[in-house]
Amino acid sequence: MNIAGIIFLVLIAIIAYLFIYLTVKINSMDAEIRDKNSEIDGNLWDRAFQLSKLVEILQNKSIENDIEVVDVNTFGLGMAASMQSLNCEKLDVSDEKLRAILKEHPELEQDEDFGTHLAKFNNARVELKKGSLEYNKRVSKYNSFISGFPVSFIAAFHKKSEKPSFTHYFKEFES
Repeated sequence: MNIAGIIFLVLIAIIAYLFIYLTVKINSMDAEIRDKNSEIDGNLWDRAFQLSKLVEILQNKSIENDIEVVDVNTFGLGMAASMQSLNCEKLDVSDEKLRAILKEHPELEQDEDFGTHLAKFNNARVELKKGSLEYNKRVSKYNSFISGFPVSFIAAFHKKSEKPSFTHYFKEFES
């Protein structure tokens, strides 16, 4: 075998190694994003479920409200970030209404069951906010990674494209 053949084989081996390495890196980054997306789904579901329990308690106490309870049965794993943001917005609108009711009915804070569901509802919001920040950090890193050369060609080969960010803005509520 001549020197040109050896160089050619070494070059093919390097290209194959690079292709495999970058494919694994792209897929692992994609898996991290899916994991964070699933965490957001879980926190949204928990928040909507706790809200339904809070509204149920309000109804049992005959406290009038116009809080929209999002149907948790419409939630599923792998929900698009845009749908997650939309559901998060709906839950925050309901959260504002719930806080207004709490101001009108401070006796609700003495109800142990209500307090438990309220704490879980608020905790799910905190976890949702943290999860969305982690998700967006990973999406930004992924999108930057697959936009460079030669990774963009490998990503296109595997039909991978940029991921959307979670776009809901979490405003601060008064305690």
